[in-house]
Amino acid sequence: MVRNIFIFLGTFVVGAIVALVVRAAAFKPNAGHEGHPASAGDYAPQVSNPLAPANPGAPNTTATKTAAPDPHANHAAAATPAPAAATPAPAAAGKTVNSVCAICGMDVDPSLPTLQYKGQTIGFGCKLCAPKFKADPDRYGSLYLKNETLKR
Repeated sequence: MVRNIFIFLGTFVVGAIVALVVRAAAFKPNAGHEGHPASAGDYAPQVSNPLAPANPGAPNTTATKTAAPDPHANHAAAATPAPAAATPAPAAAGKTVNSVCAICGMDVDPSLPTLQYKGQTIGFGCKLCAPKFKADPDRYGSLYLKNETLKR
């Protein structure tokens, strides 16, 4: 009886170790993110609370159910304030001056919001690039105007 317990436990431990090794070998945490910069620390938070009022000083009136709140309304408030050189522009403001995102190197996505830089409309390749551009528009702005990517 004791021998059978030890055989069971040994088989269980060996199977668990084999399963962990196979899962670790197949795990690719960055698959599909080849175009993004390696440092993820300088992105603005991408999390918002749709239950929080848009104006922090205003009372919360979501209990009245007058209209369904837009869950994406607070995304712009989560980003850092834009410097004077980079101002938001509507997505349909016209053709962007660039066809490639200078930060991630991806093609410009026309469905994403654009920004104005020195009177030119700048487009981005993904949602993560706009906050990074807003944080330091002078670093990336000239690259967008020349339609070049950031050299790493």
